[in-house]
Amino acid sequence: MSLYSLLYDSLFLPLAAAARRRRYHQLRAFLERSQWWPAERLREFQWSELRKLLEIAFRSVPYYRRKYADVGARFEDIRSWDDFRRLPVLTRAEVNRHREELFPADFRGRRMPHATGGSTGEPVRFYRTRESYDWRLAATHRAYSWSGYRPGERTLYLWAAPLPTVSRWAAWKSCCHDLLERRLVIPTWLQNEALWQQAYQRALRFRPRYLVGYVSSLLGFARFLARRRARMPRLCSVIAAAEPLTPAVRAFLSETFDAPIFETYGSREFMSIGAECELHCGLHLHAENLVVETSSREPDQPGDILITDLHNLGTVFIRYAIGDAGRLADRPCACGRGLPLLESVDGRTADLIELPDGRTVSGLFFVHLLKELPEVLQYQVRQEEPERLTLLLVLARELSAPSRALLESELRKVLGETPYEIRSVARIPPGPSGKHQPVVGLRASAVNARPSEIP
Repeated sequence: MSLYSLLYDSLFLPLAAAARRRRYHQLRAFLERSQWWPAERLREFQWSELRKLLEIAFRSVPYYRRKYADVGARFEDIRSWDDFRRLPVLTRAEVNRHREELFPADFRGRRMPHATGGSTGEPVRFYRTRESYDWRLAATHRAYSWSGYRPGERTLYLWAAPLPTVSRWAAWKSCCHDLLERRLVIPTWLQNEALWQQAYQRALRFRPRYLVGYVSSLLGFARFLARRRARMPRLCSVIAAAEPLTPAVRAFLSETFDAPIFETYGSREFMSIGAECELHCGLHLHAENLVVETSSREPDQPGDILITDLHNLGTVFIRYAIGDAGRLADRPCACGRGLPLLESVDGRTADLIELPDGRTVSGLFFVHLLKELPEVLQYQVRQEEPERLTLLLVLARELSAPSRALLESELRKVLGETPYEIRSVARIPPGPSGKHQPVVGLRASAVNARPSEIP
């Protein structure tokens, strides 16, 4: 840790939080301690916080009062985790339709409007409170700290979404914040050779110690460096965010940047949900702030990820289907932290391919098939017509004969007689939200670029 980072993290941030009457620093200190609690103690704390939230929801959140009454659920009946899991799931559509009924009727605090990027085609608009933001920021900084990062370290950010238009005052505040925290932010929503050349030149001058970015942005920058045989200034670590990280991409990024890669998982609704520690054996979940479940009852099997935010009364999220599929780990991490583990995030649950014979193919099929091919760095499956399927592959090298044979054999087993085309491309543009979309079915294809438009 640099001297500037030490002073910034231990002196400036606590003073700033105290001056604004915010709890960030106390929560950060609490999370640093609680991560080492035994799993049983963390679970007890989580249950205590959940009971407080459920009491509020049953008593004074209008939409939950109706929703739970319709299924005959009562607060006094929720005595165990199994009882909690019987509560109905909250959907994205429900949040959008009823967001003015998803906070306590007696709530008198300030609610700040926020929205997701709409990577599923359905942006979610919600509110968050200052208290919940302090929890989220503290959890995010804890997650990043597992890579060695501390606020105030020189960090290059490659964000794949366009920066929003803001007022001059907001832009000035953001600029000051970046200068104080020593952050260089480069928007990467429109990626080309000129952007990467500019990013590289700015990185050489800035000399970051850490690199943070969307997986697809990190991949695009790494491929630029590999083509140019260029090297980044020495990095301590690379933090990959927003998109799943495959073994092939992890290996390529680690080799190109000559630094360890740390995978993270988060969302606009909750900020940091989980992250890898130094052992890279799964994603530690922020159990003090979130309850993360999956719809699967079987260990190590993927299911819809459901999230409960324990501290946001601006929009009360209880068993919210975030739109991802994942697998929880039924094991502790050898690092000694008692935090539960998310084994993997396996893709969007909304990614479906509809075949002409009426069958549907889950996007998870392509996730698990293509991760077995070491040559594949990135892919996109597109269906623009019922009988037209295209696989776009960004390759580290040409597919080997065994890889091609495996790919074609498995595709034929599942797709039957549906024709498909396999195309090698230089790059795959991000979707409207700035995130890479692995599977684009018929509905999404109508509003996204066609393969012929991809350079």
